[in-house]
Amino acid sequence: MADIKNESSEKLGFFKQYGFYLALAVLAAIVLMPPQEGLSVAGQRMIGIMVFSVIVWATTAISYPVSAGVIITLIAFLIGFAPNPATGKIYGTAGGLAMGLKGFSETAFCLVAAAMFLAAAMTKTGLDKRIALVILSKLGARANRVVIGVILCGFILSFFVPSTTARVACLVPIVMGMIKAFDVPLNSRFAAMLMITVAQVDSVWNVGIKTAAAQKHGCCQFLLRANWV
Repeated sequence: MADIKNESSEKLGFFKQYGFYLALAVLAAIVLMPPQEGLSVAGQRMIGIMVFSVIVWATTAISYPVSAGVIITLIAFLIGFAPNPATGKIYGTAGGLAMGLKGFSETAFCLVAAAMFLAAAMTKTGLDKRIALVILSKLGARANRVVIGVILCGFILSFFVPSTTARVACLVPIVMGMIKAFDVPLNSRFAAMLMITVAQVDSVWNVGIKTAAAQKHGCCQFLLRANWV
C-alpha cells in the first residue's frame, strides 16, 4: 500500500515538475502546424493557448495567478502577430493584449469575483460550518442523507441565485463545513462524493429550473466575435 502511495506521489511530482514544459511543447506543435482549412491563424493559435492552459491547470505546474499572466502574455504576442482575416493586417500586440484583457471587463467577471468573496466570507466567519451543522441536525449524519441535504441546498439556491458559478461558490463552503464536521480527510471518498454532488446537482437544476440557467458559451461566442472560426 505504501509503495502505491509513493508511486502516485512520484507521478504527481513528475507532472508538476515538467507540466509547464509539456504545455509549451504542445502549444508549439499546434502553432507550427500547417494552416487548417476553415480555421484562421489566430483561431489555430488560440486553440493552442487553450490546450496550454488546460495542461498547466491540470498538472498545477504553475499557480493560477501566474498562469493568468502567462496566458494573457501568450495571447498578446501570438494573436498580436497573427493576421486579421477581415483586414489582412496583423492584429498587433496592442490588439492582442486588448483581447487578452477583454474578459476582465465583462460583467461575468464581477459576478464571479463577488461569488468568491462571498464564499471566502462564509469560510472566514464560520457560517459554512453552522449551515452544515443545521442541515446535518435536520437530516441526520448518514452518508445518503448528507448527499440529499446537498441536493436540497442546491435546489433551494437555484430559485435565488441564477448564476451557476455563484451558486457553486455558495455550496462549496457549506460542503467543506460538512467535511470538517465529520473530521474526514479532503482526499477521502466521502469528501470526493460530496464535491462531485455539488457539481452535478447544479447542472441538473440548471436544466430543471428555468431561473437557474444563466449560462453562456463564452469561448464559442468569443471565437465567433473575433471571426476565428
